[in-house]
Amino acid sequence: MMYVISIGSARSEMRTTLAGILEYLNQDRRGVTGLRPDEVTVRHVERGDIAVQPLKSGRLAVRPRGTARSILTQVLDEIERYIVRADGKVLRPHEMSRASWGAVVAAGRLAFFPEEAIDITAADAGPLFHTRDLFEGEGPFDIAAFVDDEFRRRFGYGRQGPAYAPNECPNSRHELHVAYALLRGEKVRECVLNAYRDDPEIGKYDLAWMRPLIDVPALRGALPPAQLQGLCRVMRLDKLPITTGNVAKLLGIMRRLPGDCGDIQIDDALFDAGILPPRTIPILKAPQGPAGTPVSGLAQRIHGLTTLRRFNTTVENAKAQREALEITQRHFDDLAQRAVAERASTGYDWANRVALAVLQRDIAALLEVFDSPKDWNTETKRALRDELGVDLLQCPAAERRRQIFELCGFSPAEQERWEHQAAAEKADRLATREFEDARKRAEASSWRLETGRVLNGREYVDFCIAEGFSEIVDMARGRARAYRICNPRHGVSRPLRAKDGTLSYARARLAQASVPQ
Repeated sequence: MMYVISIGSARSEMRTTLAGILEYLNQDRRGVTGLRPDEVTVRHVERGDIAVQPLKSGRLAVRPRGTARSILTQVLDEIERYIVRADGKVLRPHEMSRASWGAVVAAGRLAFFPEEAIDITAADAGPLFHTRDLFEGEGPFDIAAFVDDEFRRRFGYGRQGPAYAPNECPNSRHELHVAYALLRGEKVRECVLNAYRDDPEIGKYDLAWMRPLIDVPALRGALPPAQLQGLCRVMRLDKLPITTGNVAKLLGIMRRLPGDCGDIQIDDALFDAGILPPRTIPILKAPQGPAGTPVSGLAQRIHGLTTLRRFNTTVENAKAQREALEITQRHFDDLAQRAVAERASTGYDWANRVALAVLQRDIAALLEVFDSPKDWNTETKRALRDELGVDLLQCPAAERRRQIFELCGFSPAEQERWEHQAAAEKADRLATREFEDARKRAEASSWRLETGRVLNGREYVDFCIAEGFSEIVDMARGRARAYRICNPRHGVSRPLRAKDGTLSYARARLAQASVPQ
């Protein structure tokens, strides 16, 4: 052992490389408070103490003595000698322990975070980045290029690490290399896997298929990678474990499938073999109370047609998806059973509402339901035709509206009076709503009078009207329009603004004042 890390007076750790020191000092401790620089000391067994320094990033750095090139060379020499090429051949990430590969990654980080091992502030002093010696020409020392070139020369891959699988990108995550090595059936030492047995959170979300490969050695390399991943994924989604007891049966099922099968085919095969259970649907209660029974034959017919349409739509869509192999057989069965259950449990709320409107001759409610294009509320209109002989599906809009009034016993003259009154009430409602909108917008603005008094927009307009301002004029101001409220008796005016609602509010208030009580 070359380096000793002391934490306080009670604990010490040994590491063979300076990069291993960096890996240990900055490893993710899952929410546990990190190490404090004042409680950590690092010592080389021959060269003595090495300073530990906190960085602004929150990480801890070491400060060995030497120039930038000599420090980086020392770091790379150590990981090559003691980690990557310990037995004469370059080890791949999955052939190293997680901590050892972490040291290699820590060395690679120095390409872009050299301050973790080098005192950057010493650059101005001379020898760190501008050198004049036998080994390098005059000029700046490119740390990133140096580290990357050394990685490739020594190990055959860049500082990011090698590719974890054919046709994939280089990656520095140790768990990724271990997972894909297991997937291919390559040998991974138990001491390497122990880190993942001890910490199941590593790779829990994006490498969930890794856990079965660690726990069940018979899975490793037993199937093509995509098939093996799909098997693990499908079993995990149903919360079913892969064990030494069922792995032989699972592999036998999978080997009968084509090599390019997807999750749909895997799910179907496991379902047919009885491995995956059918999906359970929630128990839907039959409708109770007024919604439990129809108020008339029309309600019964509306209910039957509307629920049948929803049932047919659900089942037809499910059939199309199943034929295209977009859903599994289990999912199709689930959709079909839910469609049956929904149809049986749907109450008569809508059907009774329409039927009661017909019985009570509620013309407003019937217009809302039936006075619409023929492709709206189709089943309800069809039920009205079947039960009462009123066909609203194949007629012009004016005739459709007339038939609805006739259904309620209105003569043409009574229809005209009702529509005139309804239009007036609608206009009143619209005017009231616009007035309230303008008032709220005006209240959110602020106005200052000549006296210095500050009012919101509504108070400002009310104040002007109370003082006899009764006309609104607008005038051109360049490409814009300017608005003012005028007092015709005194020939004075005050400004209004369209954007803040005071113009709309003033118009509405003056319109109200002009209407006789």
